[in-house]
Amino acid sequence: FQWIRGELIGKGNYGRVYMALNASTGEVMAVKQVEVPHHSEKTSQQKEIIDALKFEGETLENIEHPNIVQFLGYEESQDCWSMFLEYVPGGTIESCLRRHGPFSEELTKSFTSQMLRGLDYLHNGGIMHRDLKSANILVEQAGVCKISDFGVSKHVGLLESQIAHTGLKGTVYWMAPEVVNSHKAGYDLKVDIWSVGCIVLEMWTGKRPWYGEEAVPVMLKLYTHQSAPPLPPNHPQLSPLASDFRERCFMPQPSERPTAAELLEHPYLVPDPEWSFT
Repeated sequence: FQWIRGELIGKGNYGRVYMALNASTGEVMAVKQVEVPHHSEKTSQQKEIIDALKFEGETLENIEHPNIVQFLGYEESQDCWSMFLEYVPGGTIESCLRRHGPFSEELTKSFTSQMLRGLDYLHNGGIMHRDLKSANILVEQAGVCKISDFGVSKHVGLLESQIAHTGLKGTVYWMAPEVVNSHKAGYDLKVDIWSVGCIVLEMWTGKRPWYGEEAVPVMLKLYTHQSAPPLPPNHPQLSPLASDFRERCFMPQPSERPTAAELLEHPYLVPDPEWSFT
């Protein structure tokens, strides 16, 4: 289809993201682009970036869920590889927290439930995201949130969903201990549950997990003590249900962490019937 590129709206793990217009239908889209290096200058890093973007497209191609960003197609030219995605106009959980500070309890519960529904769908299809963080959760103006940025996701395959994977993928502050320690035993789908706990912590506090700490000391804490990111010193005490929810996400042993489907049943997430996003 014919399309027109608009303004730059972000930089992902791989490439830049622009607004775009489908010239045939008038639909607004997001387009993620990576320059294709010419053979003489192709570096292994550039090849890795293009492979990751192609893998993201292949991952999203067969996925349809209200809480996962919708794939619309891709295009390859001599100079550029483009992937078209649904445009979600409300920013990300990270940008909303930066603008407005910590979320209310009910908004946190709503976004957490939606995230877990999207994650349950992915995990049932044998896909682990591996880089869940507030910057990768898009927010629609109507209050729907969508998981995005599948550049480092991994299809574990239904037959091998219990087989551990290795490799340091993702962003340290949202990372589960077993990812840092992956040369020993590897890791599985439960890494995403730890990351959900980190995003919930962000929504409660308005600050990234391990706020004020550098990446290397954090990796050391994860490696040696399987430590969970703490609440900031002056943060009000969590309710017993919130505290239990947090504890379950941050179980040091992955096998003891609940699945996304099990977490969806947690009493902390029961919404207030009076509450609405608007």
